[in-house]
Amino acid sequence: MFKKILVLVLTVISFSAQLISAERGFAIIVDKDTYTACRAEIENYRSVLEREGLSAVVVARVWSDPMQVKDVLHGLYLNKGLQGALFLGQIPIPMLRDAQHFTSAFKMDQELFPFGSSSVPSDRYYDDFDLKFDYLGKDSVKPLFHYYSLRGDSPQKIECDIYTGRIKPTREGEQGYSQIRGYFKKLLSERAKENYLDVITSYTGEGSFSNSITAWKEEGHTLREQFPNTFKDKNSVKFLLFNMYPYMKDVVSQELRREEMDLMIFHEHGMPYRQYLTGIPYSKGISEYSEAARSLFRVALRKERDSQKRELMKIRWMEQYKIDSTWFAGVSTNEQLEKDSLTDANMGILLEDIPGIKPNARMVIFDACYNSDFREDSFIAGEYIFSEGKTLVTFGNSVNVLQDKSSSDLMGMLGMGFSVGEWALRVNILESHIIGDPTYRFKGDGPARVNLESREPDYWLSVLKLETHPDMQGLALHTLFNLNYRGMSDLLLQTYKSSPHYMVRLQCFHLLQYYNDGKFEELIKSSIYDPYEFIRRKSVFAMGRVGKDEYIPYIASVYLNEYLDERVQFNAAFCFDLMDMEKLEKEVKAQLDLNTTFFDKEVVWADFKDRFDSRKRIAQMADDVTNPAKSTKARLSAVRMLRNNAYHNKVEDLLKILKDPKEDLAVRTALAEALGWFNLSYKRGEIVTVCKEASRDKEIDPKLLGELTKTIARLEVYMR
Repeated sequence: MFKKILVLVLTVISFSAQLISAERGFAIIVDKDTYTACRAEIENYRSVLEREGLSAVVVARVWSDPMQVKDVLHGLYLNKGLQGALFLGQIPIPMLRDAQHFTSAFKMDQELFPFGSSSVPSDRYYDDFDLKFDYLGKDSVKPLFHYYSLRGDSPQKIECDIYTGRIKPTREGEQGYSQIRGYFKKLLSERAKENYLDVITSYTGEGSFSNSITAWKEEGHTLREQFPNTFKDKNSVKFLLFNMYPYMKDVVSQELRREEMDLMIFHEHGMPYRQYLTGIPYSKGISEYSEAARSLFRVALRKERDSQKRELMKIRWMEQYKIDSTWFAGVSTNEQLEKDSLTDANMGILLEDIPGIKPNARMVIFDACYNSDFREDSFIAGEYIFSEGKTLVTFGNSVNVLQDKSSSDLMGMLGMGFSVGEWALRVNILESHIIGDPTYRFKGDGPARVNLESREPDYWLSVLKLETHPDMQGLALHTLFNLNYRGMSDLLLQTYKSSPHYMVRLQCFHLLQYYNDGKFEELIKSSIYDPYEFIRRKSVFAMGRVGKDEYIPYIASVYLNEYLDERVQFNAAFCFDLMDMEKLEKEVKAQLDLNTTFFDKEVVWADFKDRFDSRKRIAQMADDVTNPAKSTKARLSAVRMLRNNAYHNKVEDLLKILKDPKEDLAVRTALAEALGWFNLSYKRGEIVTVCKEASRDKEIDPKLLGELTKTIARLEVYMR
């Protein structure tokens, strides 16, 4: 049936691409109108792929829904060795729901907010064939949007079978087709060159990693591990920080314009229409402090549309800060509005800036929220690849992302000569996407040294042993994990203890947490002191997520002593209410009493108590879940808190609610979903047991059953 459909499509649109039996297949999925308008460029691209060893096929039609696309891809995967695909033009966008645990941070209330904003645009629908979804319907306004709900009987872990990329024009009609033609012209020109990845600039924007210098400095070490041949001179690798200059926009733009630039990495906050580079510059002198404060007042006043409330804000500020009304001058004048607008524009890169910048970085990574949100007609990542510069491919996120997300896993594969898609296949989360050609690769000898298609554990053990590149070792560990290699947890622990490489130890840390044999729980007692700040940061976070009392001395010590590691200490404070709070308070007091380095212990204790009491109040709010006197709305609000706060000491009471058929069904259903976030909890086994018992109720509500099934699978992912 699949072959008949494909032959029919090829005949209807009259093009001669053939499905050639090969081990390395690639599909160009394009809408019929785009193919008609850009046929010569698309066929030239296909020919280049063929010359490079990919058996490429163009499939063009009027696509009515994502299932049509997925059926074609799956058929090619089963019969033609499909490795990847490009979605070109107006290809349906899967909008995924009930899958927020696949994201790094996205937790928008699906009941409160509209489908368009509370769903995640994600091509994991296409490239992970094992995931199962229920179709919810097509958007009434945006015809490309199709809504899907992740099913309870679906796998609860992303394991992509193919890699995919998108090229979606940011203009309509002929202007959009012109963008695509121009893109392929520069792509084929650049692909004709042998270009090593040996020029990199990394930019860290204001607010990233809590502006922690100890977090920022680590990238110099990790990139040296991942790209050892790149550190040749002062221009080959640069690390830029938001406060190196009052406004960094011109500096960053110049880096993007550099003819030789290969890879630009942005760690920043973002929106579809903006990259946030800097905040208001640090002030020097009284006049600058005064102007900075006046600017903040003006911004706040302009956000308030109610004139009476605006006047009350002024009165409150004048009393609080002992200032007069002149501090608010110019709020509504055109002259000041224009001046403030220019200042604001100077703090970031806007959509309209990109054509003028003409970025030449062949690849750009946006470690940021929303910069790759291809729901929008125009978005940052799209404008980069369609600019007149030489940017060919970007990698970014369609929704918001976690600051504490690892953004450079296995990135050294790019410098080794593996394609962007081959790398992304192994690191994708629900919101991450390639915008541009996923087959693009820099020059390197990795593909000749490592066979990505091997499924033999002995082969990958030899790669781990013989390869010296840290990310080749990490790739070996990643593949052995996916192959369910016996003795994997022992290998991970041994490798962690013996490896001198930050990135190898990070892969061991990532993978070991999926095993339920106690090795990860033991590892974090030592990894909390790892030389790599990110491992320290995630280790203390994991202690709170596991929740055992034996971690209390470690958390107390980190909080008191690691105050220069802002993100590490932040995660320690985030653990306060996840532990036995009475024991933790006593431990902090005991360690503080013995400390001989603090000048004023009373100040340290007062600061601790402020944070501690704040976390205690948050924990008390979660008690509403088990309080039948509270309204359903209040209880559901408390349930949602459990996604970010795994209160281990409340598990028994929560499970009583979950399995009680007399309890509010909405609360039970929401609770079943929330308990799926207790993935590292030392009580996750109890949760799974009760979920299985509750799911055997013959009269159970189907929606509750789906959430119970999903939570069981989610937790068992971490119980190898």
